Amino acid sequence: MPPQRHHTPSAVTASRIPPGHTGPEHHRTADRQASRFACGICGSPLDRYAELPSGTVSYEHPLWKDADHPPVPVAADAVEATYVCDFCTDPQILFVYATTRRVLVQVETPDGSVVRDYGTRWAACFECAALVEARHLTGLLDRILTHGMDFAAEVVVHLSAMLRQVLSTLRPGRALSVDGRWEASPVPATTLPKVRDRLAALIAGDVALPFGLSHDAVRTPLAESLAIARLYWVDDEFTVLTRNAAQVLPRLGFVPGDLPAAHGFVAWAQPVDARRRCVAASWSSHGDAVQLVGYRSIGDGLAPVPLQQLRTEVGWLIPVFAVTLRPGQPVTATHPAAALVTTWRLIRQRLAEPTPAKVDTSIRRAYQRARRPEPEVALVRIRGTRSTSAPALPGNAGTGSERERDFRWWVTPHWRHQPYGPGRSLRDWIVVRPHLRGPQNKPIRATTTVRVLGTLPPRPDLTA
Repeated sequence: MPPQRHHTPSAVTASRIPPGHTGPEHHRTADRQASRFACGICGSPLDRYAELPSGTVSYEHPLWKDADHPPVPVAADAVEATYVCDFCTDPQILFVYATTRRVLVQVETPDGSVVRDYGTRWAACFECAALVEARHLTGLLDRILTHGMDFAAEVVVHLSAMLRQVLSTLRPGRALSVDGRWEASPVPATTLPKVRDRLAALIAGDVALPFGLSHDAVRTPLAESLAIARLYWVDDEFTVLTRNAAQVLPRLGFVPGDLPAAHGFVAWAQPVDARRRCVAASWSSHGDAVQLVGYRSIGDGLAPVPLQQLRTEVGWLIPVFAVTLRPGQPVTATHPAAALVTTWRLIRQRLAEPTPAKVDTSIRRAYQRARRPEPEVALVRIRGTRSTSAPALPGNAGTGSERERDFRWWVTPHWRHQPYGPGRSLRDWIVVRPHLRGPQNKPIRATTTVRVLGTLPPRPDLTA
């Protein structure tokens, strides 16, 4: 069965499609400036064809896509496009390459000639990227055939022609891709200094970075900030608290006093958001502005040898968002940095109990050899419960018996009229900060986590 196509009539009939030709404009305004097209139904990227001699442009699902519907081409940015490596179809994309001109390959079909337009943008997984860097045509073709379908001989010839064009017209350099699908793999506290150092080297390197981070005015200060950042690692329980609280983050303006340090790097034990799968973040102070960068993990699922190469060349993390905050700027639950700001506020409210974390001996020795100060990692966890016992449940009132609660709960900040001074003869209102109550070995009741970021009520009148 031939591939299903979506046709776009050409404005000008041409006998052939010359190099650099972008084809007729799509009839939709939203798509007119799009450089990538995806299917509006399944999100798959679409391949572009130009039929000869009419010049009619059509879009098809890739050969590897087993689609049960005709393609509906829309601008890729308009849908949650599911990208794969343009060579072997691995979804774990890491780099993007560009060619100096569009890669065009003519295909003969029973209905006539078709020029397949592959464009100028080429996404690659880590292993294909190594072959691209080496300009290894045979290696790339072998990897495609190993990971793809059982291609006919004419298809192999077509692929060879395509790859030859790609490798001969590559522009210098490459860019990090944020389109890859990697399973979250949070970094442990014991290796956090090494992870931070590798990330700083990546930022300071020559690979193009997303979100405007490649600009020298941004790139250099970010790398320098990472090198001196205070390190935090947030444990599982505090990460869950952060994630729940961030989902209902009240609309509050950013306050520089929220920062636990001028420059910092924090890693969470679990992803703190469902969309970006963010497992770490950094912040750097520049006057009254703070730059925030979130990071996702890479490497999960790779074989040992390419994984080790990845750790050496790239590291453990890549940027997934970058924003700047200024005093008073609102941050809500939908903000990319909601989890990071929530972490700051929970630490400021003294809900956290930072303690030194043990760092791998090999990392400490490496720091000593480099004559660097010994790395310190602050382990952030919820402070111990206010008490290990719990009050009697209402159903047991008057029976003289108490049943242990099977959960812990948050007590919101409040004022208490408490004695103080000589002989505790004076009384005044004091602040009782948020804290946990209940048995220390029990889980935290989720319905109470949303209250810990609440503001303190007004101080009661002294005579009340």
